[in-house]
Amino acid sequence: MNKPNTKIVLKNIRITNSEFIKFKTLIYKTTGIELKENKQNLIESRLMKRLRIHNIESYSEYYELILRDKEELQLMINQVTTNETSFFRENKHFDYLAKKILPQCKERVHIWSAASSIGVEAYTIAMVVDETLSPRNLPFDILASDINIDVLKQAKEAIYDIRFSKNIPKNYLKKYCLKGIGKMENKFSINNYLKQKLSFAQINLTQPISSKVGEFHIIFLRNVLIYFDIQTKKDVVKYVLKHLKVGGYFFIGHSETLFNISDEVIQVMPTVYQKISIK
Repeated sequence: MNKPNTKIVLKNIRITNSEFIKFKTLIYKTTGIELKENKQNLIESRLMKRLRIHNIESYSEYYELILRDKEELQLMINQVTTNETSFFRENKHFDYLAKKILPQCKERVHIWSAASSIGVEAYTIAMVVDETLSPRNLPFDILASDINIDVLKQAKEAIYDIRFSKNIPKNYLKKYCLKGIGKMENKFSINNYLKQKLSFAQINLTQPISSKVGEFHIIFLRNVLIYFDIQTKKDVVKYVLKHLKVGGYFFIGHSETLFNISDEVIQVMPTVYQKISIK
């Protein structure tokens, strides 16, 4: 008689320095993200879940698994690229968008949230743009992209824990959000009207981006360059700016800079740039 399958009960397993270097190198090769030495504990904790799912007793064994299993490699990337975010983060950008950029627009506005994570940036943009352009009956669309397919799935669903609502202005909450009831009472969702303004795509920004993505009047690439080394930053900005129309606007995070990164844009306010040339 065959013995029943037994599941290994795994305690917390420590990742060794050599194992961390292997994952660090693979993550850089796959995503362009450069992990600092102080991220070793983060990688250990985030990948422990995958070890438990597979009953794997070492990070080296898991590393061998992802080398031969592309699906598991993507799941590993999903684990290490999930970052905390919030609606109306760095709100000065949205003020500038509403007061300085959108009033200039005279045609359908194409916008790209290039590192959209769970979608809160893209839906924030959508709220601001709709509020500003709808009185003029000016249409718009937003592409939300990320390398992480898990966060893209959540962005498509557009259902969030109620704590994410705290930074959304009350008039926007009333106009664009639906409060959950019953089993969903601690959650809220974006309404269908706003959701239909968005499309979604998995895009690796460290590689040349297909021309099928299209061209945009406005691109947000915020709080992602900080994870790359200088050459990868140059490559990512070059690939992304190829899809920004001349005269279009480019937003980066408040802790980021394009100094010595690109000469295709000029700064119009801190962390906001305008494209001046085609390369």
